[in-house]
Amino acid sequence: MQGPNLDIGLVEMDYQRIVNLAPEYQVDAVRGLVAERPELYHALRRCCFCGSCTSTCQTHMTAPDRMREWRELFKKADLMPEDDKLVMVDEQWHIFSAYRAIYSVSYPEFQQLSELAENGLSTADCLLFPGCTLVSYVPELIRKIGGWMDEVGFSWAMTDDCCGSPLMSQGLFERSAALQQKILEQIRAVGIKKVFTICPGCGEELAEMMGDEVEIIPLPELLYEHLVARADKGHIVDQAANLDPDQERDFSAHIGEYPDARTIQDSLTFFDSCHDRFDNRHGIAIRKLLGALHPDAEQIEMEHHGKETLCCGAGGAVSAFDPELTRRRTQRVIEEARDTGAATLVTACPTCTYTIAAECLSSDQVSEMSSRHYLELVFGHETDWQRIFAQLEAMWTGEYGPWMVQTFS
Repeated sequence: MQGPNLDIGLVEMDYQRIVNLAPEYQVDAVRGLVAERPELYHALRRCCFCGSCTSTCQTHMTAPDRMREWRELFKKADLMPEDDKLVMVDEQWHIFSAYRAIYSVSYPEFQQLSELAENGLSTADCLLFPGCTLVSYVPELIRKIGGWMDEVGFSWAMTDDCCGSPLMSQGLFERSAALQQKILEQIRAVGIKKVFTICPGCGEELAEMMGDEVEIIPLPELLYEHLVARADKGHIVDQAANLDPDQERDFSAHIGEYPDARTIQDSLTFFDSCHDRFDNRHGIAIRKLLGALHPDAEQIEMEHHGKETLCCGAGGAVSAFDPELTRRRTQRVIEEARDTGAATLVTACPTCTYTIAAECLSSDQVSEMSSRHYLELVFGHETDWQRIFAQLEAMWTGEYGPWMVQTFS
């Protein structure tokens, strides 16, 4: 991979040279390198951890991991900005918890992992891990998912914790690991065996941390396997994994399995998640699920999909360093989706959904194409992002404005 004055081979050599120094010499070495080659710092700060270069790397170097490690070195050398308190997701208050508190977003009707662990209760063997975005901003959708899980008969709990990814983007790897360890200890205490993830990024982080102890299952796989099981003569959902998911089936009698699902006949195109790049478990399951629920909707692929998918622009907290680059990346995705001629752009990652929605609302370039998270199409919900963004802004100007400024300044 090459860019202006940047060769990944030289970058790797510099990294190995620095980490092989004694710890007390590493900070000065990083500062000296950045002073000598500022273009290196700027290039690495613009990395969105999307893994695109890894997918075409002949030496199969895991670029996102190395780029995160550079962030950690920059952090130690005081070359990263001060911690953004809004995304310190291991603390009591961050943008997501503040939003939930101000707008009374909570889920008392569902078992909470933290409460079960604290009270020594083992009344759940499955965990729904919604991720920060949906659990905070789209509670109506989470409640529909939870209602479905209750109806199917899962013994489950949920959590509003974050997987720790925002901390890693800030170079705070030890804090991210501590947060993940806390979640793992709660999972162990309750006896959770399966974790259902909505966000591919959460799934990737949790699989790396605890995949050898619990089964990490993309939620679209679970939803599709449930349809498969129901279509195959009423098998129960636990038997779905033993059935052939690619067998031709008539799902028409089972479309109503998901509350408020509405038949879609317009064409769909799919924006795959960076975190799903290599196994595409979410992407494959989403296409099958929507194909079963909406058989009349044509599925059209974007030029870049699957292994070659693009970044939505939100990855790596690049927006804090180069917001214009972030916006160009988002616009590129939208333009490519529009070029397919599809009526709806379907996203897998909630952060991508949020980022694309923000760009769509700030311009009129996609007025003829809607953008929806796949779960909106499964459960018949349409997220009002304009209201959500207005509420986020009002947090700083309304009744709670002084508290927000005091807490996050």
